[in-house]
Amino acid sequence: MRARLPGVAAIAALLLLFPLVAAAQGDLTGSRATALERSGRCSEALDLLAGVGEPTAAQRFLRGRCHVQLSQYPAAESELQMAREADPGLAHVDLYYGMAAFHLGDIPAADAAIAKARTGSADRAELHLYDGLLALQRQENANAAASLDRARAMSSTVEPTASYYAGLAFAGADDAQRAVEALDRVIAMEPPGSVWADEARKAKERLEATESGAWWAWAKAGIEYDDNVVLRSQGTLLPDGISGSHDMRYVWMMHAGYEFLREQDWSAGVAMTYYGSALNDLDEFNQHNPVLSLWADRRLADPTTLRLRYDLGHTWIDSKPFLHANTLTSTLFHEWGTPGRSELVASIYDYNYLYSSDGEIPDGRGQAFSSCLGSGTLFCSPPGVQEGQDRNQDGWGVSAGVDHSIPLGFSETELTFGYRYDRYSSRGSEYSYQAHEFRIETDTRLPWEFQLRTLASYTLRPYRNNSSFPDPQDVFYNLEYPLQNENRRDDAWYFGVELEKKLTDQFSAEIAYRYIKNHSNVAVFDYDREILGVYVTYRLEE
Repeated sequence: MRARLPGVAAIAALLLLFPLVAAAQGDLTGSRATALERSGRCSEALDLLAGVGEPTAAQRFLRGRCHVQLSQYPAAESELQMAREADPGLAHVDLYYGMAAFHLGDIPAADAAIAKARTGSADRAELHLYDGLLALQRQENANAAASLDRARAMSSTVEPTASYYAGLAFAGADDAQRAVEALDRVIAMEPPGSVWADEARKAKERLEATESGAWWAWAKAGIEYDDNVVLRSQGTLLPDGISGSHDMRYVWMMHAGYEFLREQDWSAGVAMTYYGSALNDLDEFNQHNPVLSLWADRRLADPTTLRLRYDLGHTWIDSKPFLHANTLTSTLFHEWGTPGRSELVASIYDYNYLYSSDGEIPDGRGQAFSSCLGSGTLFCSPPGVQEGQDRNQDGWGVSAGVDHSIPLGFSETELTFGYRYDRYSSRGSEYSYQAHEFRIETDTRLPWEFQLRTLASYTLRPYRNNSSFPDPQDVFYNLEYPLQNENRRDDAWYFGVELEKKLTDQFSAEIAYRYIKNHSNVAVFDYDREILGVYVTYRLEE
């Protein structure tokens, strides 16, 4: 037994030394990984730490910091949460957890972690950077600007992020001078053509365009093919002198605006928009439509603005007055931060149609398809129908709706969906209706300065009365045509897609396709239409 004692003692000594050796090896691994992290070699640091069996809180914290540096935010959040739970006293762990949560869009968690980190991380520029970014999310522009400006003054490592977002915050706080200074710093420190420099330049241009006395203008011209200019329904005869329903047309639109007032919470301006078209063959449908607009904005709070706008429009078709319109619209804009922005819209409008209404159609005997009272009558209607009065479109209407826009987080895509309710009361019984419109839009910024926009909508439009228009297939020479007894109902579908390419700062080219399907239980209003166009736009800003 005595002969074996030295061996047992040696084994026991080795067993006692194992934890010390493992701890020393772990410390060495942690030290090497920390050195790699500080030199910006986080991928190597993570590979080194992958061999550690059960990581300590400090090693998990190191992993989390590296995942943040590599923009691997889900992994960072997981590691940092475990490090916080294992050792809540780790210096700056709450700061990094707040950073990871912010990039994952968990704003409440980021807010709580950054608030907790203020005690032990006040000397870190990153704390003030993310404090400012979170304040910017809450539309607290003045606080955001102060935090972001403090961050960039403490360390250049947070640039150009701090200066760029400080510029946006100063702009939101109506401090245009300091906003321009912050954006100019970004432009100066970043290479020309870089993403940061380009975005700072665009933000600066937008800011300068909103100063009092600013003006802007743009003009668009193009050519379109329209397969149903006259909105012809199936089986409807074309009027005399019109050989077909499709044609090519030239279109143009011009817009100019001037903001004559901008104070702390108020702005106001005037704008003029003009649309015109000229068809190759069907020149009876040439159109001219100028609209004069006046608006005033009142900022109610940092994220909320109320706008009141008045539009006065006049339309000529075939060089003859067609429509005079007055519209008063109020819009409430609210920025929610990460959840997007909303618009509440309400309008009241008055339409005065300036063309002559259809004349009266002779009454029949009161029995469908019976001969008309006059032998030379082309056709006749059921007795008591007053077409001239019933088809008077003059009237007024109200509409209300909501739109909400959210960023989708890929390809710089914004999704907008909305609803509109519309009620129109015409003097004649033919055109009074209520409508429910549902719409969805996307706006995507593509590589090489392409912009893709889509719009799809569905409108249910039940009319209050039955129609005075017969089915064209029920109209025969010298016979009384019947009218349906049920109220008119339209289901309107729309789809449009536009692809625009920026050619220079002022010029862009665009191709667009639009499809309209108006399904109606009144045959003359049941039609579909396709339009394909190419356009060039020139933009001019002060």
